[in-house]
Amino acid sequence: MKSMLANSRHLPKHQGFVLYNALSFQVVWWSSVLWLNLSLVLTIPLLFVHFILLSSSGKAQYRKIDLGLMLKIAALGIGIDTVLSVLGVFEFAVFPWWLGCLWLHFSLSLNHSLAFIRPLPLICQALIGGIFGTLSYLAGAQFHAVNLPYGTVVSALILFVVWSILLPFAVQCANPYGFNRRSKARSFTIF
Repeated sequence: MKSMLANSRHLPKHQGFVLYNALSFQVVWWSSVLWLNLSLVLTIPLLFVHFILLSSSGKAQYRKIDLGLMLKIAALGIGIDTVLSVLGVFEFAVFPWWLGCLWLHFSLSLNHSLAFIRPLPLICQALIGGIFGTLSYLAGAQFHAVNLPYGTVVSALILFVVWSILLPFAVQCANPYGFNRRSKARSFTIF
């Protein structure tokens, strides 16, 4: 009973942090798409707030985990977006610094507000990535944050394939047991 009470005291902090993480990612996405590089005035400080809140919630040991994951996933995402730009799938009016910051924030959501994806079967992760990753870019195009020279249908098909692979890979990168799907008995959660 005593341990249940001790654990329950930490639960609201965790739920609050997950809520902050989800809301901050939405703020970052919308401000990035609407204000492009001007959004960095808001989105960069939100990166620091993430780590400050993580430390103040008694979870300072996870700063290193989030920082490492953030650097790996952001580098991968920026690299993929660069390749897609070189191949002509994307066009940007100005260099999209905001997109790099968006990748940083996305990676921070993998162990927090998107952690619910981890136990899902790989096919579900792929479908979630393919559908919602694609919709994110198509919505960005509607707000003129990115131009899709190949048109909506071809771009959507390319993005669906990319994100069907990318999200499960990113989720597994966030999983310290990697691609070993049999280690469910040793499940790991950040909080």
